[in-house]
Amino acid sequence: IKAIESATKEDDTKWLTYWVVYGVFSVAEFFADIVLSWFPFYYVGQCAFLGWCMAPSPSNGSVLIYHRLIRPFFLRNEAKIDDVVKNLKDEASKAADKFKDEAKKATANLIFEEKKTF
Repeated sequence: IKAIESATKEDDTKWLTYWVVYGVFSVAEFFADIVLSWFPFYYVGQCAFLGWCMAPSPSNGSVLIYHRLIRPFFLRNEAKIDDVVKNLKDEASKAADKFKDEAKKATANLIFEEKKTF
C-alpha cells in the first residue's frame, strides 16, 4: 500500500494493486473458506473473481476494490496500522535478542561441560 501511495508512479502500480487485493482476499478466504466451499460453483466463482481482478482493462476488479474498499480503510487507519507494525517489529527484535542471548548461554554451558569432562 505504501508503494502504491508513493509519489512516483510507474507500471508497478497495477500489479501492486492486484497483489494488495489478492492478499486481502486470501486472508478473508482463509476464514470464510470452510463455509463458502460448500456452495456450488464456489471455486468457479473464485477463479472468475481473480480473473476479473487481473483483467487488462482500466477498470479491472483490483482497481475498483482497492479504490472503493481497501484504500479508504487504510487511509483512515494508517497511523494505527503503522503503530501495530512498529510494535510487532520491536517485539520481534526483542524476541530475537533474547533468543540470541539464550543461545550464547547454552553454547557457553555446553563448552564448559565439555571442558569439565576432559
